[in-house]
Amino acid sequence: MAKILITGANGFIGSRLAATMPVGSTVRLNGGDELVERLVLVDHVVTNSVAGPDGAEWFEGDLGALVAAQPDLFSSADAVFHLASATSGECEAELDLGINANLLSGVALGRCLASAAHRPLLVFSSTLAIYGSTPEAPLPTVVDDSTYPTPQNSYGSQKLMLEVFFADLSRRGLITARSLRLMTVTVRPGQPNGAASSFLSAMIREPLQGENANVPVNPDLKVVLNSPDGAVAGLRHAGAASDDVWGGPRGVNLPGISVTVGEMAAALAVVGGADVAAHLSWERDETIERIVASWPAEVASERAAGIGFADDKPFIDAVCDFAATINGG
Repeated sequence: MAKILITGANGFIGSRLAATMPVGSTVRLNGGDELVERLVLVDHVVTNSVAGPDGAEWFEGDLGALVAAQPDLFSSADAVFHLASATSGECEAELDLGINANLLSGVALGRCLASAAHRPLLVFSSTLAIYGSTPEAPLPTVVDDSTYPTPQNSYGSQKLMLEVFFADLSRRGLITARSLRLMTVTVRPGQPNGAASSFLSAMIREPLQGENANVPVNPDLKVVLNSPDGAVAGLRHAGAASDDVWGGPRGVNLPGISVTVGEMAAALAVVGGADVAAHLSWERDETIERIVASWPAEVASERAAGIGFADDKPFIDAVCDFAATINGG
């Protein structure tokens, strides 16, 4: 029997992850099958439209404040999937916001879990943005397990600091930490958020719904993505792998989809037609382009393959998946 807690559960990936583990279902955790006895969902805002899977318990509020006010809610969990985060654009625009929402709340969560007697499992949603290119240390063409992280934005820096902190708690035997570095998740529904990468979803989402979208980067810019299904499956597998299979508490790069922005536009035209693709404009934004261009364009991970993470689907399939949701498929 297991109590599972998800932070950021009202978000796109958090809500999809929660839907895969309703109360009464069986979930694999650290190499063993467990019956979900409680599913606790936490977010800073819980919308009225959120229902969640059957039996879920919702808690609304700032994560750091909730940890301080209700520590037992967190420390009693057998497994925590920590997805709550301010976005890359928000963190770059407001340093204090990112420090509080990402770094300090994550430290508070980790310390709370470390106080438990049963060594909780913590699956942390990290990011490819821990890698960045500088003139002194340019990124290799393909980022692999040996590439040294040099984040070039506050979001990536905060995520990397948490990776190191959680790994230290795991080294001490206080928690079992699994940091999984997600690529940019595309295609996301809803409205654009504050992420620098938000246009990567918007350039597909808006035209398929008859709306215009601007692409603020050069079409030759290559990015690495995860489909929504790939991200959720990756988080599930990070929690499922046994300690022996996972190995040490180092972060793992989730296999992704490497594609140019121009190829993304071409996939849109194939799925939606030329009239749909005509909704795209190409007015460049130097700030966004600088941030996104500093991230890896291709990622290879022998370690992920050894742990059993599956390859993601082709990008055009992710476009088809989103188009099907619009058409009621």
